[in-house]
Amino acid sequence: MADDRRTAYKRRFDGDLEPESYEIVDILDTLTPDRRAFLATLGGGLLFLVTVRAQDRDLPVRVQVTDDGTYRAFTGKMDMGQGSRTLLTQAFAEELGVPVERVTLVMGDTRLCPDDGGTWASITTPQTVPVIRKAAAAVRASRIGGTDALTAPAAWTTLGRSLPNTTSVAIVTGAKTYPSDLRLPGMLHASLVRSPHHRAQLVAYDAAAVERMPGVRVLRDADLLAVVAADPGTARRAAARVTAMWTPAPLRPQDEWPARFKATAVAPVEQPTARYPPLLRRGDVEAGLAGAVRRLSSTYWVPPIAHVPMEPRAAVADWRDGGVTVYGGSQAPFLVRQEVAQALQVPEARVRIIAADSGGGFGGKQRGECEVEAARLSRLAGAPVRVAWTREEEFTCSYTRPAGLVDVESGVDADGRLTALRFANYNSGAAGLAPQYDIPHQWVGHYRATAEVRQGSYRSLAAVANNFALESHMDEWAAALEIDPVAFRLRHITDARLRQVVEQTAARFGWGTPVGQGRGVGISCNLEKDARLALCVEVAVRGTDVRVVRMVATGDFGAALNPGALLNQMTGAIIQGMGGALWEQVDFDATAQTTRRLSRYRLPRFRDVPVMDVQLIDRRDVDAAGAGESPITLTAPALAAALFSATGRRRRSLPLLPLGDAAP
Repeated sequence: MADDRRTAYKRRFDGDLEPESYEIVDILDTLTPDRRAFLATLGGGLLFLVTVRAQDRDLPVRVQVTDDGTYRAFTGKMDMGQGSRTLLTQAFAEELGVPVERVTLVMGDTRLCPDDGGTWASITTPQTVPVIRKAAAAVRASRIGGTDALTAPAAWTTLGRSLPNTTSVAIVTGAKTYPSDLRLPGMLHASLVRSPHHRAQLVAYDAAAVERMPGVRVLRDADLLAVVAADPGTARRAAARVTAMWTPAPLRPQDEWPARFKATAVAPVEQPTARYPPLLRRGDVEAGLAGAVRRLSSTYWVPPIAHVPMEPRAAVADWRDGGVTVYGGSQAPFLVRQEVAQALQVPEARVRIIAADSGGGFGGKQRGECEVEAARLSRLAGAPVRVAWTREEEFTCSYTRPAGLVDVESGVDADGRLTALRFANYNSGAAGLAPQYDIPHQWVGHYRATAEVRQGSYRSLAAVANNFALESHMDEWAAALEIDPVAFRLRHITDARLRQVVEQTAARFGWGTPVGQGRGVGISCNLEKDARLALCVEVAVRGTDVRVVRMVATGDFGAALNPGALLNQMTGAIIQGMGGALWEQVDFDATAQTTRRLSRYRLPRFRDVPVMDVQLIDRRDVDAAGAGESPITLTAPALAAALFSATGRRRRSLPLLPLGDAAP
């Protein structure tokens, strides 16, 4: 199945990357009104519009040569702290043949930038970088003459280097502008009157207590109720004095969710061209299970968790002349443009989204909830309106990572090799379904199910749930067969690069060395989004106190285009994964989400971070894989295995702490 995973990945992301055409645009009398507005906004200089054929579609790239000989490059991708602004600047600079200082990257402006896809699914590196390089090479060839061939990796002068963040000076001096900093002249601040329930309809409200407050206005659009004022404090105080009546929708108790998922499950069907195929089959799983000399069945559970970005979302909308410009921090500006246009019932051409680099997203800022609210209120107010979510709103008004139930059944032969695997994910998703192991008979599928709470993308999508279940199941087999967990994995890994990652990680960790009483070790690995990954952890347990002592990890992402940033991505993802593995869970009562504050939501803290040894295998001759999502899939199963090693008790549900009762 590892080979099947690689084939599916390459089918999605490989393709003809030859530039089909490019045109040089100066001032043309035949421009459409939209293009005239675009060029007027762009300013002077020579504009290159390059079309690159990739993934069976035409991808546009725009590069402007300004009057002073520098370059402006444009992309719809966004930077939320992961370093994409720096990486894409490197890619442009490498093929333009200029230093990075001569390239300015414009991101996330739907008027200026092409729609080259949202910032998700770890596709910026494997999909966007090759397209940008091809387009930049075509521009270079048209400017100076000669070939438009890509620069060979051995000759890279910009790519392959650990360049610092292009905005690092602005970040440390405080000059960098984030969505929370956005202001417009004449702007009003909005404070929304929120329902205390997860889902509810507004029945009535009483604003008599605030109607005579100077400079305060109460605005309503269907279930959207807000107070606007010239300063945020006044708006908040006024909103607190508005009383509203709501009709809530009931929520099922959380302990009934697994049964609900199975009762509403929709069987998967094969979709081989899907980014994440919901069903993968190999051999005859029924015959494989029937012929096994020993079988094992386990069920795993992952709860909903919150994104908790460092910066809660904020947006400023300016409605005028039948259209709106919205300033925000979405990771998918063109998707948000569509949502705003639908909400206002105006053509998309009348909506412009200008997105700024934001303080984290992790999948939570794909949608345009905040931007839509600001746009609706601006139209009602007849003035620019700012909506800035509080931390409580960030918890309760966004969506969570989908909860997931995973049933796993497998069998081994007389030699202790897995021969059959049935793997069923309910609700959480199909990402990361394909096992990284060579198992001759297997059926792996994702059952869509009905969830009563808002759910959506979270870093790695369902790959955390799926790898937690698979790797925990592998660890259970190793214990049942009394085989070393590393050795048991290696006997099922045929991918040479993954084997090397596992072996190097175990060697650096000192796998097999006794760690003493009250301590335990665990390992996990994955082949996700064409990256090969492994993690070893050590934990110390004293009563109910659990401490993660050290982590050793290795990642093979093919060519390391910016090794320093890549290490940061991998390290940060593994640390973030500690939260979901050990503590995080969003809870609900009969109608509402009860998890509303950071004081009641345990995230990794500085003191939780163990000694970390994270290393890369840099393969310049291999296409680069994305790294934003895949490393987080390692943390939960490795920690679960380490806790079992320390306590002899098996945890099959996240979060793993508090220890409480667990299966022997």
